[in-house]
Order: sequence, then C-alpha cells, then structure tokens
Amino acid sequence: MLQLCEPAVQPRRLSAEEFCMLARREASSLYRPRSEVLRMLAVGQAFGVCGPRGEPLAAMIELPLTADVEAAAALRQFLGRQGLGRGSVLAPPVGDRSLLPELLGAALVPACRHAGAGPVWAVLESTPDAEDLLPAYLDAGLALRALRPLNGLSPCWLFSRVPGMNRAEPVWVPLADRARLAALLSRGWSAVGSETTAGATTLALCPV
Repeated sequence: MLQLCEPAVQPRRLSAEEFCMLARREASSLYRPRSEVLRMLAVGQAFGVCGPRGEPLAAMIELPLTADVEAAAALRQFLGRQGLGRGSVLAPPVGDRSLLPELLGAALVPACRHAGAGPVWAVLESTPDAEDLLPAYLDAGLALRALRPLNGLSPCWLFSRVPGMNRAEPVWVPLADRARLAALLSRGWSAVGSETTAGATTLALCPV
C-alpha cells in the first residue's frame, strides 16, 4: 500500500504572536525593542515554515520599502533616490537557521509580488554565524550588494533581487578577504554565487 508522507515543513503566513514567540529568543538588534517588532508586523507580514503539527520553526518579516519603521527607513537612506520607489524588504530570519532555504522559498514569492516593478531587498545582520547563511541567499537568486551598518544598527549584509540583472563573467573572492570584497562592493559589484571547500567560502562577484 502506498503511503503519503506529510512534508517535513510547511510554509505559511504567521500571526504576530507566532513570530514574536520565535523572535524573543534572538539577539538581533533589528528585533529590539518588542514595540518595534510589533510596528513591523503592523505594516508588514511574517512568513514562516512550520513543522508537521503546525508549530512555527523559522520565520522572517516582509516589509514594504516605504514602511515607517527603522529597518526600511535605514535602507531607504542607503539607497538614496533609488529607495523612493516601490519595493519590498525581507528582514533577518529567526528560528531554525537550517531551514533558511525553505524560508526564503516561502517569503520571496509574495515579496516579489508585493514589490511590483521594484526590487526585493533582504537584510542579514553580519555576525560570525551569519556567514554560513550567505550561500542560501545567493542560491535563492539574491545578489549580495553591500556590507554596511544601517542607521546605528549592527553591520548588515544587504542583498537584492532586481529583475533583468545582467551577470558578467565573475571574479572569485574568498569571503575572508574582506578588504577586496568591500572594495568591489563599493564599486558597484555584486556577489551572485558561492562555493565552499574545506570550510572556506568563496564568492563570485561581477559588475552590475
């Protein structure tokens, strides 16, 4: 007899209470204080992946780029005139980091739909643990555009998904070579792929 197995995780939109339950365990400066999290959830929405019994395992908030919250305002300041149009912002993940590929799969489709003709940006706080998450963002079709603080927040990796982005022959740069990486990013290059060998990650960068 053929048995149908339930999926290991199920994507769905989360309630504010479910997201806050995951976020309170995080040390993220983007999710402090709790009043700011509630403001983010009031103007945006939380997408997550849940276990077979429906319990939230990992989540991230999607915001309109025009949202009146600190994370979106800081990104608009970084973008300048480019940040005045439509677009969406994916805040950092909370919960089980091993589920990031499934989480990005759940959040990117609605984020692209809500962004309209604008870009989708993703913010990831730059911590030692976060470096292991970079390949998942690149594999999801997001390009690493910058590494910088956002308006007093901790330094952040900034990714974007821009329709019609041209990708030339890449230059491979070790993630550990921060000086060269920062120089290329500041000149408008973007990381669009990665390889990990012997525990070391190398990024593929090309001009945009």
